[in-house]
Amino acid sequence: MKTKSNIYYFLLSLLMVLGMASCNKKDYKPTGGSGVPTVTRVRLTSKTDTIKAVEHRITLDSSSVYNDRRVVPFDSTITEGRLNTQYAILGTNLLTTSKISINGVSVYFQPGLVTDNSIIFTIPDNVPFGPSQSNKISIVTQNGTVDYTFSIKQPPPVIESFNPVAAGEGEIVTIKGRVFNSVTTVKFDDVPAQIVGTPSTTEIQVKVPAGIVQSYIYVTTPGGTSKSPASFGFKSVVYDDMRAMGWSAYDGYNSTRDYANTEHPKRGANAIKVTYTNAYGALQMGYNGATVDVKKVGLTAMKFSVYGGAGTVTGQRVQVVINGQYGKAFLITIVPGQYTDFTIPLSALGSPTELNEIVLQSYGGGVPSVIYVDDMGFI
Repeated sequence: MKTKSNIYYFLLSLLMVLGMASCNKKDYKPTGGSGVPTVTRVRLTSKTDTIKAVEHRITLDSSSVYNDRRVVPFDSTITEGRLNTQYAILGTNLLTTSKISINGVSVYFQPGLVTDNSIIFTIPDNVPFGPSQSNKISIVTQNGTVDYTFSIKQPPPVIESFNPVAAGEGEIVTIKGRVFNSVTTVKFDDVPAQIVGTPSTTEIQVKVPAGIVQSYIYVTTPGGTSKSPASFGFKSVVYDDMRAMGWSAYDGYNSTRDYANTEHPKRGANAIKVTYTNAYGALQMGYNGATVDVKKVGLTAMKFSVYGGAGTVTGQRVQVVINGQYGKAFLITIVPGQYTDFTIPLSALGSPTELNEIVLQSYGGGVPSVIYVDDMGFI
């Protein structure tokens, strides 16, 4: 009897082992609804409450946020989403989801977070947007496919750079960046600028509007408005319609100067009129006995505009000198009867670490001769 009992238990154990071996991972199939998938809505995955230090229990399949004392209505159903943002799809028969795509681009999701009624996913930044897209979320399961209308919001524009960093009225500035799709306006602070040509998604060209010396640039698209990271124009102004504070300690020699002359302003109402009374005449301005720290302010170049007035001749030159370093003078050529814009790297002016004096001295020109200087500063 003992031998028969041992055989019985041996056979029973063998059957159990064989049964367990047959139930391996390859045979596992998720259980859930067996019908065609449906989507009822898409919603946010979190709720930020205005009441601090209160714990909320959130369930994706419900429409409320609960705490121990109250029920807060929480309906975050949405019909359009943003790139790099997490959402939840709610519906039925979703457990066997194998693929999600938006506007034809596959979207990653974590299978372990999928239930028969919800899927959590994040919209990647390579999903296309705009009116030409299908604006559909497509979900593929073992039992079928469902499409759900869902559009992607255009992200705000991103301004990465602009060139030149300072310019006069009517000059062209090229703005580079990303997501300039369907740009509507470009402003210098609150002054609209004329868009030139046809903008691309990464580049816009505009004309500098009148009256701009220093401002931020704003680009507006259907995705929103963005501000340039740096300001356009001078970082340190010397003269716009008047001398900037500090640049008035002393001025000129062998010349006469008029800092509010209205004869030939490049922009605004005034320009500096300099009449050279001999061959060494100069416009000279000091910074009130103090200095401007080049590195601290982030200065790299000097920019100004000069008009050749009465007595100037073709090829007439002026030497530009910073801080009395005449051995590092930079020669410019002025044009009679028109303004010429100059941008001189500080490295060409002796690489000063601070600024305390500016000189624009006649260099072999006729006497007397007149120049007009406007929009002077450092960038």
